[in-house]
Amino acid sequence: MTQALLVILYLVAAAILIPLIAALGFWLKGADSIALPGLGIIIATPLLVAVLAVAEVGAILCAAYCVRYLPAARMLFGE
Repeated sequence: MTQALLVILYLVAAAILIPLIAALGFWLKGADSIALPGLGIIIATPLLVAVLAVAEVGAILCAAYCVRYLPAARMLFGE
């Protein structure tokens, strides 16, 4: 169960990282905002980068917390 959750968290972290890299690229090219015409919203690029960075760190921290519950990690950390 824990291994499946860990794999899902790794996939979520990878899925967040790809738009984060794209948003950083747009921001470095000078884009002040990103329009999402299908949704009808305009998002400020720095806000998008900040939200994606916080989500990425949160996903990685959750995955690091879940590693403690794996049997191999218990053996390594002596719990």
